[in-house]
Amino acid sequence: MVTNLFALSAVAALSIVSQPEGMATPPLWPASGIALGLGVCFPRRYLWLLAPAVALMALPVLLWAGRPMSLSLALAAAFAIEMAVGTLLLRGRRDRVPRFATPRDLVLFFGIAFVSASLYGALAFGAFSVFGDHASAVESLQTALLKHAAGIALLTPMYIAPPLRNQQAGVGETVGIAVTALAVTAAVFTVGPAPLEYLPFLPLVWAALRLSTWMLSLLMVGVASISANGSIFGMGPLSFDLWGISTGTVLMQVYQMSMVAVFLTLSIVVGSERDMSARLHESEELFRKSFNSSVAGKLMGVRTTDQWIVERANPSARALLPGLQDGIRRLDTLMGRDAVSQLSSAADSLVGDNARMVVQLDDGRSLNISFAVIGETPDGTQFVVHFHDVTESERLRQLELEEMNRAAEVQRALLPGELPETPGWSFGTSNSPAKQIGGDFYDVRVHQPSIVLSLGDVMGKGMDAGMLAAATRTALRSNDPGMTPSAVVTRAAGILEGDLRRISAFVTLAYVQVDIDSGDFRFADAGHGLHYVVRTRSGRIERLSSDDMPVGLGDRWRELSGRLAPGDMILLVSDGVLDLWGGSLEGLENAIAQCANGTGTGPQEAVDYLCANAGELLDGDDVTAVALRRAG
Repeated sequence: MVTNLFALSAVAALSIVSQPEGMATPPLWPASGIALGLGVCFPRRYLWLLAPAVALMALPVLLWAGRPMSLSLALAAAFAIEMAVGTLLLRGRRDRVPRFATPRDLVLFFGIAFVSASLYGALAFGAFSVFGDHASAVESLQTALLKHAAGIALLTPMYIAPPLRNQQAGVGETVGIAVTALAVTAAVFTVGPAPLEYLPFLPLVWAALRLSTWMLSLLMVGVASISANGSIFGMGPLSFDLWGISTGTVLMQVYQMSMVAVFLTLSIVVGSERDMSARLHESEELFRKSFNSSVAGKLMGVRTTDQWIVERANPSARALLPGLQDGIRRLDTLMGRDAVSQLSSAADSLVGDNARMVVQLDDGRSLNISFAVIGETPDGTQFVVHFHDVTESERLRQLELEEMNRAAEVQRALLPGELPETPGWSFGTSNSPAKQIGGDFYDVRVHQPSIVLSLGDVMGKGMDAGMLAAATRTALRSNDPGMTPSAVVTRAAGILEGDLRRISAFVTLAYVQVDIDSGDFRFADAGHGLHYVVRTRSGRIERLSSDDMPVGLGDRWRELSGRLAPGDMILLVSDGVLDLWGGSLEGLENAIAQCANGTGTGPQEAVDYLCANAGELLDGDDVTAVALRRAG
């Protein structure tokens, strides 16, 4: 900050020294560029310090130039206001250092330079007019805009962060460019008035193409300094002696503004193009490495009206499709007609830009394929295909599916087949596993003088739950139907205890024993709680439950009892049925009442009604129900 303030004062003094006789103000004012550059280097909160410091450094120079104290104070204040307004506009709302990354940034910069310089010109005109120096006021109004704008255009870019690009020229080339540009400029502006003022632009083109923006700005400052001194001292095509002071001043300022505008724009455009080219090259290199090093097979090509042609393949693709190594490029020859037919069908019905499928090749292998459309070309649709061999995993999946289907068949075979004919009694059953194998089970046994109903729900779903369900059913069936329900559950729990503990599982269970002749029943409830008695004559729905724990968690189950009058029905359901009716006991009981009160509703009709929507719930549970009704 201190260094730049002293540089500002020194540059202002040089401008006063180079002021030709007959001019009230200097023809150049590079100090504006240093002041604004200083402003954009610091956050806006420093303006309260920087603006007065700029005015303070300019004040001695103005006094040295012979200005009265009051006028010098006014001009120094105008100089500080110019710097403050330009800083606020360049740093913007986000208060950050501006950048020259696009031509739009440069247009914005020049616009702000002209606004700031115009503001200074208006303030200086007012100051000279107030103090009665009307000639200086008019001259200031004529020249202040261009000389301050030219100073900002020349020096402020050196303070603004340039585009992030490397300088192309080495040290030797940089020195060569600088020497050539400065030498040509010196030659043009130290000879007679030959119209060669734009000859220095030729080496500046070289500089714009090869140097960084910062180095280019520094070189243009040198060119501007040589051209300005030559013109002021009567040399070169823009000589003040040739054109007159006023016209020569304007021509020199326009010359410098043109130089900065043209070559900063060229530098930024070249830098943007070079940066874009580097990014494209980097992206292409990254794609090439990714494409070739992928463990999955990758193909790129074109789909014409009647075939798929491979244009590019990575090593993994050549290993999976050996025909690629022999120069084969038709995909139907490499994969087989059926596989490519599947690809074509998927491409024709594509939703979005990509699809995934498993296809089988002519040699029996299975490939998991994903392909995407890249775009259209004159030859057809460009595509990319990714694939890997899933032959073994497909075989394993098929074996697992076959095992699951077999296990499901076995589980269905373990369910009671045709229900026994029992005079005076009718049955209803329903079982819908959430998966191929379910964790629910039920059983119906008739052994004079009793009917035994049981329904259980193993924690979980799938193969594990199905195996436990089969084991629990077998443990229950291993007991004499004449044994009391509590004894049966206790003995079954003893058989299953070790297995359940090892896998941290449990089973909820309802076991009911009904006397065929009297309708008396006894039941044990192992944490199930979803068994009901429907009283036909009164229409009441009685829920029978206990506080006993499930099998695997408890060790004692008490026995409850009741009687089924003629027409009454006992109903056992799993919690999957509860979920079908909203997951609440009230909703389930209302459904039971609705179906039980229907005219002529039998037990099978009742369970069919309660389980009608099994399988519709997302990630639903197994749905099972058993009903037994005494004839009325």
